Amino acid sequence: MKYPGNLYQFINILSLDVVAGAVVSALFFAALFHVNVPTTSLVSLALTVWVIYTIDHLRDAMAIPGVANTDRHRFHQQYFRTILFALIVALVADTVIVFLLPRSVLHAGVLLGFIVAVYLVLQRYLKFLKEFFVACLYSLGVMLPALVMQRWELDGIYLLIAVKFFITAWMNLLIFSLYDYEDDRHHRQHSFVTRFGPVATRNWILLLGLLNIVSGIALWSFDVRVAVIFVSMNLILLGVLLFRTKLAAHNLYRLLGDAVFFIPGIYLL
Repeated sequence: MKYPGNLYQFINILSLDVVAGAVVSALFFAALFHVNVPTTSLVSLALTVWVIYTIDHLRDAMAIPGVANTDRHRFHQQYFRTILFALIVALVADTVIVFLLPRSVLHAGVLLGFIVAVYLVLQRYLKFLKEFFVACLYSLGVMLPALVMQRWELDGIYLLIAVKFFITAWMNLLIFSLYDYEDDRHHRQHSFVTRFGPVATRNWILLLGLLNIVSGIALWSFDVRVAVIFVSMNLILLGVLLFRTKLAAHNLYRLLGDAVFFIPGIYLL
């Protein structure tokens, strides 16, 4: 595969689309909560998300004996030193930017950073809970800038939206693990699907998706745009799940799965 020849696939392998989706989602929550999020908070979020995902990929690449089967891990093996250098630069830049954040964001970010560090240390022991915890950390990181800036108490509808976003992120990761099942078994990587099997994982994703779609329709009276956003995100993810055979080629499932986090940008129009 010639990575630079397929720009979006190259971006996906480096998790840059995940970073962009996180920023778009953070702006969505800022608009939803009617707050202005400082640019420094968004830059710090982008760097932090990329650092977390890249550390995870580099660790997996190191743990895999021989040449990895997946494009992502093979790429991280091949360009390990270059990516590691970029990771160090990103960490330094993020550390500098942290001191420019508003105090409320800084305190919450330090707490979340500590939780992330604990996760990275305990990751090997989490096994089938890996996707759950990554979805938690991703969702908290995306919502954090808006949550700490808002000055009023959030009611139940906003809590529902937060839970729906977490479930969407969890579904996204579970679908990826389902697609990677054979490779994970081959490389002895742990995930929800290696613990419970493809059938149980598929049924669990379907249940989460259907619940999220039904509750998304319930948001119609609150804000039509928000309802459309979550119904669309979950319909696309269920489509990625159901059309597994067709989307497995060229990692199209990852491209679509990560692209759903650009959909909240509709709220910004």
